[in-house]
Amino acid sequence: MSACLVCRSSPTEDILDLGAQPVSSHFVGAPDQPVVEHPLSLAVCPSCGTVQLARPFPFQDLVPPYDWITYREPEDHLDAVVDTLMDLSGLEAGGIAAGLSFKDVTTLDRLAARGFSRTWSIDPREDLGAEQLNANIESVAGLLTPDKAVEVAARRGPVDLLVARHILEHAEAPLRVMEALGEMLRPGGILVIEVPDCRANLERQDYTMIWEEHTLYFTPETLPNVLAAAGCISVGLEVHPFAFEDVIVLYARKESSRRAAGGEATQAAIERNVALARDYGAAFPLWSERYRAVLDGLCEDGRPLAAYGAGHLTCAFLNFHDLADRFAFVVDDTAQKQGLYLPKCGLPIVPNARLTPDAVSACLFGLSPDIEPKVIAKNPRFAGDGGRFYSCFADSGRSIRRLLKS
Repeated sequence: MSACLVCRSSPTEDILDLGAQPVSSHFVGAPDQPVVEHPLSLAVCPSCGTVQLARPFPFQDLVPPYDWITYREPEDHLDAVVDTLMDLSGLEAGGIAAGLSFKDVTTLDRLAARGFSRTWSIDPREDLGAEQLNANIESVAGLLTPDKAVEVAARRGPVDLLVARHILEHAEAPLRVMEALGEMLRPGGILVIEVPDCRANLERQDYTMIWEEHTLYFTPETLPNVLAAAGCISVGLEVHPFAFEDVIVLYARKESSRRAAGGEATQAAIERNVALARDYGAAFPLWSERYRAVLDGLCEDGRPLAAYGAGHLTCAFLNFHDLADRFAFVVDDTAQKQGLYLPKCGLPIVPNARLTPDAVSACLFGLSPDIEPKVIAKNPRFAGDGGRFYSCFADSGRSIRRLLKS
């Protein structure tokens, strides 16, 4: 047990131990090739209700070994986010806006089109001294300190608006990162934080939510707890719906003093979050048992299964629940992944030409439910010959949970 990464007020409570798990972006060249592994366990803070990794993976170990690995975040809501920003009092066209990574570029482009005079983003190497070849999001979260932020602000100037999309959840030391963000903002400046909303996946007990790259698992009640470290107060919060995981957008203003507080959750809300997390952890063994039974029923005539999508979601589902022995391979449309293997479970990654009803009895999606129809359309041979597609995700219309006996 260790102190909460967000409130620091009490030790966290372990709720789920998944044992040693790999870095899912570290695809290997042979099924038995050693991989970087660390203990992966989930905890909750009984004082503030924040769900978090009990022991975050060192950010240096998360740097991907391949330069073609990238991150994709939902963007359909960004026009609405910028509309909200432009309506905030004290934020005017002609100001300076900055972002923490490449994930913020499309937001900054929208702001430039609305009249911001200058926009820029943190560079992991030039601004933070990152040395690893493929340093990216994980290194921004790991290397951004208050001292570095002071240097950046002195060189580039403090900003009127700072955008931080999908980076805070990666931070091993979130309070340090938040203090750094406060150093980059001028007094009265606006901070925008966007993170995944984990409430729904906690409620439906979907364990693919857990990712070694995500240290923190926020809900709308727990996210504002980080603001005091940046000297900010909340001026608004929105939840935008998306397939698999909604996103929370938190708007905050930097106060002139460090006495700012970030909209603390009520005791009832904290207790609900803690209870939800405890139930999530306690239900894991039952879900593993159910998944094994369902997948055994899908393996007809001695044929194994296939998974579709060689990403961290598939890796989590197979490795966490120990299901890889039911599968022959993982199909993926990324050319660079061909001939590689998923870490730990050792399943080969193959092109979709291998996906035939003769080879496998069914195919299980490990990719976002909103793109399932596109993938099915790209595999007419399998679908036309009676091949069946399912999903490992609880919120998919093709979820294998629909096959469970009541």
